Amino acid sequence: MDGEYRTKRLVLTEHDRMATAGLSLEKPLVDGETYASPLTPPPGHGPRHPAA
Repeated sequence: MDGEYRTKRLVLTEHDRMATAGLSLEKPLVDGETYASPLTPPPGHGPRHPAA
């Protein structure tokens, strides 16, 4: 297979970013301080499904 596994690449890229920032279980990420999510819109800020 010569194709790219996009999800694998994205996950490993984010893992590398977090490792570079020195994040660990003892020093977790804090969104906006030690980590910035690449997601647009950020988690919890997107459109919602209508209530049933």
